[in-house]
Amino acid sequence: QYADDTLLVVRAESSDVSHLKMCLDHFAQATGLKINFHKSTVVPMHIQATQAQDMVQILQCQQGTFPQTYLGLPLSNTKLRISVFALLIAKVDRYLAGWKATLLSPAGRVVLTNAVQDGLPTYAMGALALQVRVKEALNAKRRAFLWNGSDKTSGAKCLVTWEKVCSMKEDGGLGIKRLDTQNACLLLKLIHCLYHPGDSSWATWARQ
Repeated sequence: QYADDTLLVVRAESSDVSHLKMCLDHFAQATGLKINFHKSTVVPMHIQATQAQDMVQILQCQQGTFPQTYLGLPLSNTKLRISVFALLIAKVDRYLAGWKATLLSPAGRVVLTNAVQDGLPTYAMGALALQVRVKEALNAKRRAFLWNGSDKTSGAKCLVTWEKVCSMKEDGGLGIKRLDTQNACLLLKLIHCLYHPGDSSWATWARQ
């Protein structure tokens, strides 16, 4: 077996990296989880190119750069650009491409909008505050699918405003979830978890 999706952020000298490599080898021998260094990357920061090359030789892995993907989420040492979320936006389109949206009733498109287009970004929104432009792009996809059954639409085909669509059914809306509200609530869960850690290993580690 292999220990995949393992992230190590290290600021060290070449000698320290040698000790790190030894620790990882001992970990593999003790647990049976072999670390695939050929699929791993090291991202150097604030060091000379010669030092980075030495570390790559010691770890026998590839040298990478930011941004990169870790556990399905973009990881960067600078502010993320909207282009990083292009895959997330395209994923929404891909999941809806197989549906014959024009054959669905408006009620059916509402169900798909809540089930598919709101569900896919949930994982990312639970860890990141999505940029306004990303939310606008996702809303444009949702609005077009709801009113037109395609990936684009015009204002003339939208029967009511999007704010009204996102209102509760009791208030005359369609109950479509607001991405900004959903994003904020998911991030607030992390703060709640810090104050009420329970059995959360992450919360215990963060509090310490």
